[in-house]
Amino acid sequence: MIGFFKGRKQEERIDIRDTFNWVDGIDKQRLDLSGQGFEERLTEIKSVHQFLRSEDGERLIQSLHDDMIGIGFPEESTKIELGLLSEIFSPESLNLMFFNPSNGLGNSFHQGAFNDTVKVDDSYSYLVVPKGLILVVGSSNTILPVITSIVLSYICGNVTVCQLSKLNGGVISKFIDGIPSRCSDYTHYTGLDHADPGDVAILKQALIEIPWNVINVWGGEDANNFYFRNVAENPTRPRVLNMEPLTGIVIIQKSFLESNQQKVSAELARSICEMGQQLCSSPTEGYILDDTKGDNENDDFFADLIHDLEQNFIDFENFETSYFKLDRMLTFAQDHHSRVHVSKEHGNKISVIQSKEQSVFENLDDNQSVSIHERRNFLELIEVGSFDSILASIDRINSKHTHREIKKVQTILVFGDPAFNAQVLTLARKVGAYRVVDSHYIFERHPLEALDGSHLINEFTYHLSVIGSVPYQQPT
Repeated sequence: MIGFFKGRKQEERIDIRDTFNWVDGIDKQRLDLSGQGFEERLTEIKSVHQFLRSEDGERLIQSLHDDMIGIGFPEESTKIELGLLSEIFSPESLNLMFFNPSNGLGNSFHQGAFNDTVKVDDSYSYLVVPKGLILVVGSSNTILPVITSIVLSYICGNVTVCQLSKLNGGVISKFIDGIPSRCSDYTHYTGLDHADPGDVAILKQALIEIPWNVINVWGGEDANNFYFRNVAENPTRPRVLNMEPLTGIVIIQKSFLESNQQKVSAELARSICEMGQQLCSSPTEGYILDDTKGDNENDDFFADLIHDLEQNFIDFENFETSYFKLDRMLTFAQDHHSRVHVSKEHGNKISVIQSKEQSVFENLDDNQSVSIHERRNFLELIEVGSFDSILASIDRINSKHTHREIKKVQTILVFGDPAFNAQVLTLARKVGAYRVVDSHYIFERHPLEALDGSHLINEFTYHLSVIGSVPYQQPT
């Protein structure tokens, strides 16, 4: 039962209903959904795929496009995100997510049909049950992760509350409200901002007092710290699933590069430019492993890479002040024997640094460096002689001011032959990376993969065990 809450630093009692008009209905909604099976909701969400291809669906997507451009999303990034929305709802993608042999629900795949009641043997069965009440905290630079969390939470049978960025929250809610689904009936919004002093008191109170089951945070260091600190006081001890600040790297086999220069240049440039290099999967540092032991400096490759970056260039005028500081970084790199490649057309707004053995920026202080959050179309490529050197560099990556707040490497983009790629997999295990991809999956997610090591469907449900002589009931 959700009632009146008292703020820790306030004398007056806070009636949370004055802020959240959905509070009174949560308990009833949870009961409604928990008594149902998955199949009806799964089928319902699959129908959204066809809707998005209809005239009404196309009008909704166009409206979202206009809204995103209006609040400052780059045109190309907007097209990519909206183009992938339909794919999320395709029956093929949803089937792969729920019939995923790499997660715990793989046992629910029986002759091609999903069952939420599963018999394992004569003495053990289980029911797949929704966790109950999910809080999804969104980031401001993308809409897809939050929409995915909302939709999967609903299919799993949960009531979902969304704490969204005021920048893109209207876009996400417009989409959820605009699709033909009951998902919007079981999705609510706080309309608050943890960075707004006027919102903090009621948001803290909600985090501490509402009986959340899972809190799924998509955000940076500040957001994660805020939610962890306050949720720790919640007596129900909700599971906190944080998608923490991570980054991507690229590893290139030099012999492969010399034989596939145009391919590597074009695909690497596109990977750098997608979403303004602000995804956790975006390569922000790279390594060329010299397996040739030759004297080739790959000058043509760096010229091609600058050209391909120019072809994909999107200007970010709100980063103008960062480019003055970036000049000092480039000068520092040149003074310390790295080669600096910049665009003749756009100047240091496109910058590629060519270093040897280790990053030239390892000892650069915070006053001289521009972090990966403050720059675009920038990459340092370090030529090394062994995988041990790459391992050592990755272990130090989050100690550099250029990568402050980054916890570790999420994605490794690889260009190499099969034997080389197999060695990269060994390296990925050692550094704890979550993904090794080709350039097609820098932005996209495969339906079968976990998100930073976690399958959302597993996180949003639990197994209710049926043991011993309790009869197994075949789902109807």
